[in-house]
Amino acid sequence: MKFGIIGTNFVSDYFMKGAQLTQDCEVSAVCATSLAKAEAFAAKYDIPHCYDDYQKMFDDSVVEAVYVAVPNSLHHRISKYFLERGIPVFCEKPMASNIDEVKDLIDTAGKNNTYLHEGLIPIFHPNFISLKEALKSVGPIRQVTLNFSQYSSRYDAYLAGENPTTFRSELSNGALMDMGIYPIGICIGLWGKPEKVSSYATLLATGVDASGTSIFKYPDFPVSISYSKASNTGNLNEISGEKGRITFDMAKCLGEIRFEDRLTKNKSRIGSDKEETFYFEILDMIQNIKESRIESGKMPFELSLAIHEVITDCRRQSGIIYPCDS
Repeated sequence: MKFGIIGTNFVSDYFMKGAQLTQDCEVSAVCATSLAKAEAFAAKYDIPHCYDDYQKMFDDSVVEAVYVAVPNSLHHRISKYFLERGIPVFCEKPMASNIDEVKDLIDTAGKNNTYLHEGLIPIFHPNFISLKEALKSVGPIRQVTLNFSQYSSRYDAYLAGENPTTFRSELSNGALMDMGIYPIGICIGLWGKPEKVSSYATLLATGVDASGTSIFKYPDFPVSISYSKASNTGNLNEISGEKGRITFDMAKCLGEIRFEDRLTKNKSRIGSDKEETFYFEILDMIQNIKESRIESGKMPFELSLAIHEVITDCRRQSGIIYPCDS
């Protein structure tokens, strides 16, 4: 399947690593904000077609699917353009800026019988299934702490007054949409929508969040979710129950998962330590397209809707408002 990449930031390099491991994936075109950027990216990976206009890329009939890795505020517009033309879309997380845009994209995929994929890495990793199956080992769950925090390479630029894209409201950016979506996605993927959400954030002068914390209430246990682009933590995630606890690092890719028995103190590894994250997503997408599906069984539209309903609620409570929300 011939893919076109739209956007050439670092995440597109990760996509290329996954594509190179996938036999049925051929990247045939790349589109960037300038032809020079597209050509520089193409030169690294020997991509034959370069564009500075995604509509021209479609008109030239050189792609059969697209990977959309542009600023969040553009996800809806570009993804919808290709869905309406019957081109399957792999949209980088978050699928769109708010729940209304997500609903519109899912509706567009249905109307055009075209596959739509939201690229939330941990949900597609085999370790997610291993984690889900291991939950019974901890017994009744009583405490959950999920976290993804990483000091952004662009935060110093923000502090210096340079207004980088990472912290701009008009691009629907900020810590929740970039970092928080990972632990939130894992949480809802494991236990569904919470009964109640309480969310708080540290806002920057641009109107986006530098960090935040949310508390999700489930019938038998609370979940504490933290995220930040302005500080580092150990990124330890913990699911604690009456019989033991599961820990894992890096919610972004479900790094090493461990189980510790409360009584014996015995520790064991769960799942795989493979990190070919985009490989699993691309493979899943291609298989679903071959089987004429419009959504993934691993991340169905119902899950995307639940995640984005919660994220939109978290933003509302925290006072994070994007221009597109109106």
